[in-house]
Parts: sequence; C-alpha cells; structure tokens
Amino acid sequence: MSDIVLRVENLRRHFVLPRESLFRSAETVYALNGVDLEIKAGQSLGVVGESGCGKSTLARLCMALDKPTTGRVEILGQDVNKLPARLLRRARARFQMVFQDPYGSLDPRHTVRRIVGETLDALPDPERVGSRDEAVASAIDAVGLRAADLGKYPHEFSGGQRQRIAIARALVTRPSLIVADEPVSALDVSVQAQVLNLMQDLQRDYGVTYMLISHDLGVVDYVCDEVAVMYLGRVGERASRAQLFARPAHPYTQALFEAVPRIGAGRRKRASLQGNVGSQTEQNSGCAFAERCPIVQTRCRAEIPELRKIDNGHMASCHFA
Repeated sequence: MSDIVLRVENLRRHFVLPRESLFRSAETVYALNGVDLEIKAGQSLGVVGESGCGKSTLARLCMALDKPTTGRVEILGQDVNKLPARLLRRARARFQMVFQDPYGSLDPRHTVRRIVGETLDALPDPERVGSRDEAVASAIDAVGLRAADLGKYPHEFSGGQRQRIAIARALVTRPSLIVADEPVSALDVSVQAQVLNLMQDLQRDYGVTYMLISHDLGVVDYVCDEVAVMYLGRVGERASRAQLFARPAHPYTQALFEAVPRIGAGRRKRASLQGNVGSQTEQNSGCAFAERCPIVQTRCRAEIPELRKIDNGHMASCHFA
C-alpha cells in the first residue's frame, strides 16, 4: 500500500468572470495552472506565497469543496472529484479542514458538543468512530479542553480556544489528512505557539498528515517537513524545510526570505521586488515571475520553466536555478 496520503497532478482551476460589457467577452481568472505535489503519511507540507497566488484555491480543491478545471486530487488513492456524492460523503471522514477564522467558522447558536459532533452526524453509520458522545469527548480532551466545556457556546471562549474547538471538529473522525488554511493568522503570537504545538502533538499521537497553508515563513519553519512556494497559480519551488531555508533557489523564494525582518540585522536595506504582479486573467507565454525577477533574461519571457530537480529532493521552476 502506498504511503502517499495526498497526490495532486496537473491541477488547474480557471474561473470565468461575469461579462462587464456587451462588447467584450468574459474574462477568465487562471487561479491554478498545473500544480503537482504529494504528501507522505505523517508528514507536513507547508504551502506559502503572496495573497492571490492560489493557496486557498488549492486547499478547497484538495477538500473537494470545488471541482478542478483539469487534473486530479487523490486522497489515499481515490480521486475525490470523481466520487459520486454518496461515496464522497463517506470519504470525508478521511480528510478534514481547519479554517482561518476561529470566530467565523463556528456556529454561535450551537454548543461545543454539537459543533464537534456534527461532523460525525454527517457520516453514514458504518463510518462513525464508536459512540458519538465518546468520540466528541475524546476529541475535546485531545485538544486540551475540559468535558465541562461541551455545554458552552463559542462566545464563551478566547480565539485560541475556539481554534482548538475547530481542530477537535476536524479530529473527531480520525482523519488521515487535515488541511489547515492559515490556522493561526487571526491569533495573537503567544496563542499561535500554543496552537502550533497542539498540531504537532496531534500529529505525533494520531499520525495526522497536514497541508498547512500560510504566508508566515516562521510558522512553516516551525511545523512543516516540506515546503512548496507558489506564485500566480504555479509551484515555483519545493524542497524539504531544511533545504529551502538553507538555500532557496528560485528568485521569488529568495525575495520572500529577504523580506522577513531580522532581529539584530541593523539598518540593512531589504531587497524589494520591482515591477507589478502579473494579471491572473492573462495566460503567460513565459515565466509568471519574469516582470519582477532580478535575473530575468530573454528566455524567461518566451518559455515557461518546468519544475525540475536541482538537488536531491529540491525542485525549482527557474531556467537558471
């Protein structure tokens, strides 16, 4: 049996916008443009990049909350976008999502018991994990909350506690994969560390595989085994955390690291990217990063670089990496 939990192959997602004029055709947003990646069991993959690069679109497609234009999303060997509704509902026990906003992702009218248990209620009986009450109590205990909290409502908790409830809701089905979309970005820094430590503990205790969507390189460095850097719907670089942080190869990745403030760095001049971010409504004939790249050459504007191996386990889509 393969140890690959999530495999994404040539994933593309294009959105047709409403027409703004009778005299112009509708524009298309090219949100994802051929993404390939995989995550092994028990590992964590961080997906980083600027806002609008396609991170959240990728997360939604991996959770079967949207359908790709082309490409495949396989979870435990099943193409989730080809499953009929009945089988997809059953398969959702194996993959869950934690959303960014702990204030908006929990129904304020429901108690913690109902919020965490509703995931089980949506599953067919054979897929449920023991009795409902036992599973809910176990999930709440696993995230460090008390049994007495089960009868409370979301407004009675802090932001960090609410995110623990959201994690418990994802954990209650004992999933193989959890996709976490900016799970700590709305929390205070001290609370972020608590939630990230909790995620690591759950991975150790339950063998959970994570895809972590983030714009914070510090969070990715703390939690993830591998990192994929995205730019305008493509993976620009992918490597182990150690490789990427020691020797970023793609000019965009290098610029991301240069932009991170450093304590004790003095009044150094941080590198800034020149030029404008390319339009998502235009398909590039060359590298999407060409207009901002400090080492751009003629070939970059004429030929789309492939994601290729530059070292053991280290890949980059740059002609000159």
